[in-house]
Amino acid sequence: MTDDLTGACLCGAVRYRCRGEPLSMGLCQCERCQRQSGSAFLIATVFAQEAVQLESGELKTYAAFDADGMGLYRHFCPTCGSAVMITLDRYPGIRSMMGGTLDDKTRLKPSFSLWCSSAQPWLQLPAGIELFAEYPDGLIA
Repeated sequence: MTDDLTGACLCGAVRYRCRGEPLSMGLCQCERCQRQSGSAFLIATVFAQEAVQLESGELKTYAAFDADGMGLYRHFCPTCGSAVMITLDRYPGIRSMMGGTLDDKTRLKPSFSLWCSSAQPWLQLPAGIELFAEYPDGLIA
């Protein structure tokens, strides 16, 4: 068994705890995640829904829908604006916690990167990270 992963928003109003090992850790380089993160990519640490517990504060939500009407919900601190979590209609049983909000970022070990077709040309990812031009079918079961 591993130590829980904990994290918080920038101002500390929102705190969370994730129990057990993450299901996966990866990067997303789509244009929407670049805008949300204010960087070249977003770091997603994926847990089962039941493993994630909000310990303090409340989150606001920004919802966006694809052509099929499936929602992607970006949850953030209403005080400081920090992105904390993403949930998806397509995968209701998971929670993607934003890697930059973890208390111990040394535990981040992304194994893949999505939407590399939108990657910034100057970005060089470490060797060994699996690269996907878009979002592969079956990535999350």
